[in-house]
Amino acid sequence: RFYKNGDNNEVYFLANKSGYTSIYKLEYDNEFKQIGSPDLILKGEKDEEFEAFHLLENSIDIKNDYLAFVSKAGKLDAIHIYSIGEEEVVKSYQWDDLITIEATKFSGSGNKIVFSAVDRKGYSDIYILNLQNESLQRITNDYYEDIDPVFNKDESEIIFASDRTEGKFKEKYNLFKINLNSRKISYLTYTGSNVTNPKFTPDYKDLYVRCDNDGTYNIWKLDFDEMQNPVGLKQETNFVTSFFDYTFTDKNQMIVAGFEKFAFHLYGLDKNDIPDSTNDYIEFDFAGTGDRWYAEKVKLDPATDKLVYENEYNLDYAFSQLATDPVFGPRGGALVSVSDLLSDDKYIFLLYNTAETQSELLKSFNVAVSRVNQKYRTNYGYGIFNLSGRRYDIRESDSFFDEKSFGGYFSLIYPFSKFQRLESSITIANSDKQRDDEILPIKSLLVSNSVSFIHDNSLWGPTGPIDGTRFRVLLGYTSDVKFSNVNYYSFIVDYRKYFRISNTIALATRASVFYNHGKEARRYIAGGSWDLRGWNRWSVRGEKLWLSSVELRYPFIDQLYIRFPFFGLGFTSIRGAAFFDAGGGWDENYKETLGSVG
Repeated sequence: RFYKNGDNNEVYFLANKSGYTSIYKLEYDNEFKQIGSPDLILKGEKDEEFEAFHLLENSIDIKNDYLAFVSKAGKLDAIHIYSIGEEEVVKSYQWDDLITIEATKFSGSGNKIVFSAVDRKGYSDIYILNLQNESLQRITNDYYEDIDPVFNKDESEIIFASDRTEGKFKEKYNLFKINLNSRKISYLTYTGSNVTNPKFTPDYKDLYVRCDNDGTYNIWKLDFDEMQNPVGLKQETNFVTSFFDYTFTDKNQMIVAGFEKFAFHLYGLDKNDIPDSTNDYIEFDFAGTGDRWYAEKVKLDPATDKLVYENEYNLDYAFSQLATDPVFGPRGGALVSVSDLLSDDKYIFLLYNTAETQSELLKSFNVAVSRVNQKYRTNYGYGIFNLSGRRYDIRESDSFFDEKSFGGYFSLIYPFSKFQRLESSITIANSDKQRDDEILPIKSLLVSNSVSFIHDNSLWGPTGPIDGTRFRVLLGYTSDVKFSNVNYYSFIVDYRKYFRISNTIALATRASVFYNHGKEARRYIAGGSWDLRGWNRWSVRGEKLWLSSVELRYPFIDQLYIRFPFFGLGFTSIRGAAFFDAGGGWDENYKETLGSVG
């Protein structure tokens, strides 16, 4: 949206320049030349208040030094009022009955905001928010989709787009006006094209729209006769590809948002520079509007007609992962996730092998299968596992043992928002340890209870997180309920912060503390290529462990392609890293701090 701030020409817009969709401000001169780089006004998608902006929707407007915009705030959309002078959000509005909101527009006086919203019935209707008394007024109430409302000059009428079109152009989006006193709805356009996004010039003398008459959206002007009755649409632009939004700077100049070279851009447009030869004209014939249309009813017999929904699962992702757990210790391997269409029902498969020799291959397979259901607000998950192989979790530095562990778990997950959740889980595992230097195995039936708080607003690239914050705080207690061989509590804090330096370069930091204390407390291990790099695998271990890391991630090879006579072999997004790791592990007395640079 254009805003004249003193002598400065400013345009406010939504963009995901940094990966997170945010609000930016751009200054330009009278020749449409950019002055400096865009300024970040409000960063979104990092907390619950601005959980998600509607990037491809018309949802911001400016009037009298105030910016109105829409974001998802918790489970519902909200209208926020941002003071340009105070540089902060001064008021937010949210209603329990309105799920999604878009197309906020100030009235000429700036005392009201008109917008379209979808209620709990699924109706998309027009509403007016009175900023003086903070009251909400519903203007339309039917199952037609009413969008893109704007006030006329004296605020007596609202112009909006709707699919309530009747007659031969049934269900096409046309322009309508509704009188706020009589609530009478009248046609402003009648065409087989889709007409949306009406905008007045700053002096309210002309009304422009977005129309796809030839299949490509262009800017058109509404034509009136001497009695101010609409008679046709006159084409103003002839873009090759569709544009998305526009805003007037004066009656002849505007800024247009369009897509070119795989990115969205802002363009300055002077109508006086557009040749008349590009113009087309649509003449209206309101005599063919016909009667009001109604959607066909779906007739079902509840006794015999039943719709059975069957989940169809598709692959979400497959990659390798390392995890640290107070019960099972560090583990990692191939992780595969499949889910249904809405990701409400998800299956996760973990598979890895800890064999060090060929003879151990078959008996060292580790498998875990989990299901996570997110259909309701309180999510739940459960799974089974069978873990087997050679471990390095004992007091003597040169001894090993074989462990077989199988069991299952159940967890409850309550999300406070998209970024924060509380997890509680119980795990039952039958463990059988056989040390190399002992004859009898150590058997135990472990029951572990834990509660965790997780925060995660990280933004991921092809090879991992590149921006945002992730952390987890866990409290747990593990005991052997059958043999009393094990009894200890656990505390874990794992904090990770990512700084995006450029589109392809990021700085990743980590600080973690893992603490087990009690009888036969499981040891944590570090060393190797996944955590404390530069030190031998399993060389750092202890019931207590801390790790820290600073890593600069940068592009190494963007694309490598080898063409053979019969096929080609390509690799993309190969990344490099420069790192500094530090950490230490201990049981009773802290011994030393270890580090590495690479």
